[in-house]
Amino acid sequence: MPKFSLTGIIGRLLASAVVVAGFYLLWLGFVEANALKAVPGAILIPVGLYLMVSSRRSQIRDESRRNAEVDSDNE
Repeated sequence: MPKFSLTGIIGRLLASAVVVAGFYLLWLGFVEANALKAVPGAILIPVGLYLMVSSRRSQIRDESRRNAEVDSDNE
């Protein structure tokens, strides 16, 4: 497996863990009626989604750069 896809996979897994932690804290906040747990959970969810999108965008950008280098070498 190429290392460029490995870094993208690790970034998306880390972002998924942040989203899951956010939903877990949000759930705990509602179950225990504790706003101190619900608010950080509500903040972690969009942060995790942002991390997921940014890791995927960087992977796509790296792949397009590699393809451009290959195309220029073939000319």
